[in-house]
Amino acid sequence: MSTRQKRGAKASTRQTSKTDGVIDDLRRQYDQLTHSQKRIAEYIVDNPQSVAFATVDQMASELGINPSTIVRFTYRLGLKGFPDLQERARQLVRGQLSAASELVDSNSILSHLDGTIFGTSLSQDLQNLSRTISSLDVDTLSRACAIIGASRRIYVAGAFASYGVACYLTLALDRIHGNTILWGWNDGMVPSQTLDMQSNDCVIVFTAAPYAVATHRLALVAKEAGAKVIAVTDTPISAVGQLAYLNISAHYTGSGSQNSLVAPMAIAHALLNGVAGANSSRTLERYARLNRLVNRWDTFLLKGDELEERRNDDANRARSSRRNSNS
Repeated sequence: MSTRQKRGAKASTRQTSKTDGVIDDLRRQYDQLTHSQKRIAEYIVDNPQSVAFATVDQMASELGINPSTIVRFTYRLGLKGFPDLQERARQLVRGQLSAASELVDSNSILSHLDGTIFGTSLSQDLQNLSRTISSLDVDTLSRACAIIGASRRIYVAGAFASYGVACYLTLALDRIHGNTILWGWNDGMVPSQTLDMQSNDCVIVFTAAPYAVATHRLALVAKEAGAKVIAVTDTPISAVGQLAYLNISAHYTGSGSQNSLVAPMAIAHALLNGVAGANSSRTLERYARLNRLVNRWDTFLLKGDELEERRNDDANRARSSRRNSNS
């Protein structure tokens, strides 16, 4: 990472820390809020850009409530009124814009698909990924990876569309960690498999609106057992988000009737690489044993050494392409 990027990362961390604190407060107090206050909390989390640049009257009109209700709510959060809330929202938006400026211009990438349903779909995926990346916190990701790596047993949950992401992460984590169990509405897992859940276990859940009951149920069981819940969800004040030890926000918005899983899948892959990197010696030793086993069973057409050689070739080509584009 260049010096400029490091300064930008530090500045982004400073800018978002106060806003993250506000969101954490919203999450902790959510159950005690009135109906109107819950609507304000959800609006702040989902629309920081609007909060940052709208007047209190405009925000109140959007929500259909009295402006004084919003002002009183900001005091409840320990803020100095609506201007304080706006400033923290602006800090978050500035951090998001700064991070987004480092990403590739999606318009130029998608120009050949302009006006098609494919372009619309892929554009939404790029926006989801960009917004998700810009809101990620290195400390939260590092803590999540440390918890996963140190856990005796890992449960991974996701229902309906999110089941696919949960299935991928379960398979990959079991390769590098072991003792990883998949929980979902269609995998046949029975309640007895949670009876031995302990405080040194962790549960990773993927969930977005309208929020599957089965996923929430597992988070409740984990909370009661003292296991740490890591939630990859669309908002930290969702039902599962409020139960979680750590929240990682992902944008699931789809261009059609289905949620998009591009951003949560990217987070799953980042967590996987983080766990592998933090436990590199154990990961390498386990992979070596696994490769010997799958080679003996003739599981794949490509053997371990051949696959590694191909990956190295692909990596070298990618580096060469980046050097050429920068020159």
